[in-house]
Amino acid sequence: YKTDLAFMLMNSFSTSADTLAALAKYPELGTGSDLEFVQNKAPKVTAADLTPASWEKEPGHEWCPPGHGDLYPAMLGSGTLDKLLGKGFKYMFVSNSDNLGATMDLKVLAHFVKTGAPFMMEVADRTEADKKGGHLAKKKSDGGLL
Repeated sequence: YKTDLAFMLMNSFSTSADTLAALAKYPELGTGSDLEFVQNKAPKVTAADLTPASWEKEPGHEWCPPGHGDLYPAMLGSGTLDKLLGKGFKYMFVSNSDNLGATMDLKVLAHFVKTGAPFMMEVADRTEADKKGGHLAKKKSDGGLL
């Protein structure tokens, strides 16, 4: 299709250094902010009263990455969104690392181009093994995803 596609990772404060070190042998993927942006940090809270957790021996353990729900705020806050828009990017295919076999389907891209849809996600019924991660939330007013 004679067009450039960018590969980019949303890393966390816990994974960034190791990921960049491992991918340094593949400079064609990009480097630095062309390869990754780092998601925000969220404070861990105690189950008892939802106050911020404290761990004096390891203060870094008081924080967690918010995960893929932080995609848009992290892209905006890091300047990544403005940079990609400035380079002329219009569409983005996102896959969670849980789904390393995911590939971009040109039929889905064509749907975005044809309809102007702002967002789409693939979903599946959960199984007993799917206890981790977020959930879908819909607005009562119009059924739109939150």
